[in-house]
Amino acid sequence: MMKPLGSMPLLGKMMLIGIIPFIFLLYFTVEIYRAKTDKLQLFENYQQYFVESENISRLINALQLERKYSFDYAMTRARRAELLLQRPATDSLLQTLTTSKEPSLAGMLSYTKLEDLNKTRKGIDEFSLGPNEVMHFYSNNVFRLNTLNTLPPANTPYLQPVYKTLVAQKILSEMITYLGIIQANVYNVLHTRKYMTETLVGTVGTYDIYKSYEKELLVKATPGVIEAFKLIKTQSAFAPTINYIDTLFKNFTFDSSFTASGWTEISGEGMNQLRTMQAGLWEQLDAGVEKLYRQEERGRNRAIAFLVIALLLIALLIFYIVYSVSASLKKLRLAAEKISYGQTNVLIPIEANDAIGSLAKSISIIDTTNQTLAAAAAAIGKGDFSVDVQPRSSGDELGNAVVQMKTSLQAYHEKMEQLVNLRTAALERSNFDLQQFAHVASHDLKEPLRKISLLSSRLLETETTGISETGQQYLARLDVAATRMSAMVSGILAYSTVDADKQPAGIVDFNKVMEGVVLDMELLIAQKQARILYSSLPQVRGNAILLQQLFYNLVNNALKFSRMGVPPEINVSCQQHVQLAYSKDGFLPGKYYHLKIADNGIGFKPEQADKIFGIFLRLNSKDEFEGTGLGLALCRKIVLRHGGVINAEGVPGQGSVFHVYLPETSATQSYWEKHNEANSP
Repeated sequence: MMKPLGSMPLLGKMMLIGIIPFIFLLYFTVEIYRAKTDKLQLFENYQQYFVESENISRLINALQLERKYSFDYAMTRARRAELLLQRPATDSLLQTLTTSKEPSLAGMLSYTKLEDLNKTRKGIDEFSLGPNEVMHFYSNNVFRLNTLNTLPPANTPYLQPVYKTLVAQKILSEMITYLGIIQANVYNVLHTRKYMTETLVGTVGTYDIYKSYEKELLVKATPGVIEAFKLIKTQSAFAPTINYIDTLFKNFTFDSSFTASGWTEISGEGMNQLRTMQAGLWEQLDAGVEKLYRQEERGRNRAIAFLVIALLLIALLIFYIVYSVSASLKKLRLAAEKISYGQTNVLIPIEANDAIGSLAKSISIIDTTNQTLAAAAAAIGKGDFSVDVQPRSSGDELGNAVVQMKTSLQAYHEKMEQLVNLRTAALERSNFDLQQFAHVASHDLKEPLRKISLLSSRLLETETTGISETGQQYLARLDVAATRMSAMVSGILAYSTVDADKQPAGIVDFNKVMEGVVLDMELLIAQKQARILYSSLPQVRGNAILLQQLFYNLVNNALKFSRMGVPPEINVSCQQHVQLAYSKDGFLPGKYYHLKIADNGIGFKPEQADKIFGIFLRLNSKDEFEGTGLGLALCRKIVLRHGGVINAEGVPGQGSVFHVYLPETSATQSYWEKHNEANSP
């Protein structure tokens, strides 16, 4: 059942006014567009034809040049460089044609015999083909390609403005083809000085065909092309070339006007003049067809523009009122949607003082209120609890929620401040206690140990007659235990105060560090007859005292764990610009010095490599090897403090190698100092 006209939408009512003339005008517009587009497609086809024809002509010219260089090479073994340069140019043009989608060029390699081109080139390079065979192969392919370069029908109306230029370039292509054969034959005779009469007899037909094409060019070409050809024939390198050929076939004998090399140079330059002229004709053709295409395109566009303008005027007349109302409502809808998504400061146009304008004012009031609440919430989030928040009414859920958030956050903020103050005070007390412990460990604990060790030593020295042998053994063991306990306290103190060391960093020369270490251990080195080798060590930025302690501990460790009866040998070396990707301590950006401390001591098992850096961890009996178990743990902490990594590898009975990686740049070191400070044990 049809609805009454009064219930039809406004757009439908307006469309009824002009729907019929609009449909007819639209139909005529489509038909005219199709006709004009078909004509333009025809011009595009002509343009594509000219592109393919131009590529064929260029390939013919390239083959003729390659024929010339190949013929010369077969004759004289010369011009090899020109031949090798020409072949890629020929191949490029051949690739363009063989990959073309033009149906007339499908399978052209097979029926033009160009599929044998590489085989022929190989024969030329190996001198298995004679000059005549070379000339025969290239000339046959040139003639065959010329048959592909056909002309469109002469009665084609759309091409009349450029048809004579198209014919002229085709004739020039034929002239260049036949001149190339004549040029090669003349060169053959001038080079060999043989078979002069036979060559002239065999070439006179080619000459006659060339002359016929020359006459055809003067008849069919445009006056501008004819004038250009005459100018080339009389005032360029082509003039002596064609004059010599004309004289040659007129007198039917060779004279001494040219040597073989002279003929090659002058005739090649003359042929290039014709090729340049042919290239210019192609440019004229491209420009001419493009001009015709643009003219037709402008004509089509003018007709279509006129029809489209008419259509638009009718459409605008029908849709204007509906569009203006719809546009206003759409703007309000978009503004309301943005507000519903939580946006504020939304642009709300108030275009008229009507129902739509009143609606726009109401939406604008909502947006202004939301802006006020958003600003208040942002201030509260930043800790400003002095901001005033007033709900719009008792039923304003959003305003009341902001007030509640303000109250809750203010209470939470005050509670957190109290908690932070309490924990800060506790941390300060903990640091103070740690400092007091370090003081006690450094003085109060070590002092009794020194007295125990001193008194036990004096008893052993002065009371040897009054103390039994067992008592003397106990006193000796007491002295050893006190000494070990003192060393352990010193090690614990050194380990615990590495991170607290506030001495400024500077440039540390590891060569001087090693000099100091060797000097400090001079007596032990002499006792063990040890050799310590080092050279070309780097300079790094760090704490000199800690780095001195690092190398002291590593060298002392190597001397301590030496094999019985084997003089220790310790080798310290460095490799620069080492890029580390990953270690168990994390990702290490930048480049590093790789320091190696290698010894020939007792070594250790590979599975113990990670354990040896633990606190108080010993791999050997304390009765066999003295120590506190803190030396390597302290080394690891010092290296980490300087933004580096330390690890070790060993073989039982053969020795061990400690690898220390320290950053080359202060930027990398600064990164690691912050990283280790945040993650220090």
